[in-house]
Amino acid sequence: MKKSLYVLVLSLLVLPLALAQTPADALVPNPDLHATLEVWAWQGSGVDTFADAEFAEYYPNIQVNYVLRPTGDVYQQIQLAAVAGGGLPDVSNIEDSHLRQFLELGILHDITDRALPYVPFMNEFKWRHVEMDGRYYGMPNDSGPVALFYRRDVFEQAGVNPDDIHTWADYYDAAQVIMAETGVPMWQQATARNSARLFEILMWQRGLGYVDEDGAVLLDRDEGILEILEFMGRFWEEGLALDAEEWTDSWYRNFADPNVATHPGAVWMGTFFKSWIAPDAAGQWGVIRLPAWEEGGSRASNDGGSSLVIFEESTQKEAAWAYVEFHLGRTASQVQTFIASDTFPSLETAYDDPYFDEPDPYYGGQVVRRIFTDVVQEIPEAGIYNVDYQEMNNLMAEQIQRFAVGQVSAHDALAAAAREIRSRTGRR
Repeated sequence: MKKSLYVLVLSLLVLPLALAQTPADALVPNPDLHATLEVWAWQGSGVDTFADAEFAEYYPNIQVNYVLRPTGDVYQQIQLAAVAGGGLPDVSNIEDSHLRQFLELGILHDITDRALPYVPFMNEFKWRHVEMDGRYYGMPNDSGPVALFYRRDVFEQAGVNPDDIHTWADYYDAAQVIMAETGVPMWQQATARNSARLFEILMWQRGLGYVDEDGAVLLDRDEGILEILEFMGRFWEEGLALDAEEWTDSWYRNFADPNVATHPGAVWMGTFFKSWIAPDAAGQWGVIRLPAWEEGGSRASNDGGSSLVIFEESTQKEAAWAYVEFHLGRTASQVQTFIASDTFPSLETAYDDPYFDEPDPYYGGQVVRRIFTDVVQEIPEAGIYNVDYQEMNNLMAEQIQRFAVGQVSAHDALAAAAREIRSRTGRR
């Protein structure tokens, strides 16, 4: 992450702080702040499960009104208000994948001086998404550490030990055995409607992305990216992947029945399994870390995550910061939110809570939360989320679909995506 000299010096000054307590852990009640805040978020984001009862005890004269909409509607309303020159809330939750486009619009409030004391306490990679020109314009909320969810019953039937899967080569070998013994495909990957999300997860694991650290398109310039797409292709070619579109009824049923053996996914996927995708499969799912691309390589990646921002338009910035700091910088608040919503905190002091070491009945008593706390602290920086992310994702998904149905090679798919991205974004 690039910082100005000013930001770097201040960061070094706060590094010696003991990580056992954040500045917000020492907050005292402040009845002098008066405000009525409007906070935007999407339904299911977990923001509306924040520790507002305790917040009211600390700030009794700050009222919080939530406006919850579908995710796409939140962003549409922000864009409309930005164009209109008014109508933005005080605070909003924004996915990291969308943050850069709003940073570029100049509508977010610079919170650098207030956020700096929290830099050492948060997942390091998260600050990349809220930083521009050495300044911070948001506070990390939740992260999306990725692991491998697997069906215990399928693995047991096939005689495959998940602990023997250390590399993606091991994973491929296990897929062959599982298919031969049970007839169950290893993962779900759509052909004609592929979203490119798995492709992005696997790039992120290697510290790669659509662009390099200078913003130049990387897709057709790195052998590791080509290896990823060719690896995915083997599963389609050999019938080891189940062709099902994400977020459809059939996709859900395949996890519940089960018709699929594993799912490389973010921590929030487990929330969906428990609540509405496969609640009756309690005890049948387990979790291991992602396989590495080579022995001893990275087994950490990310998918998703969000941050809270304050809009420059707000006339209640002090109260808005009090809201953001209390909920995202205070350890007890983040633990309460995680317990209530399963929204994985970016605040690392929360990981010291005993809740993270409790066995999870849904996973057969496995201590799953601790796996994700280990993963999230090893996530590399990668050039996935940027101001052009939505367009890059769409263009790459189109080419993955062409590759998946056999129209082009992996090499040509990456070359075509890179060419289109350069043409449409003006990048090198």
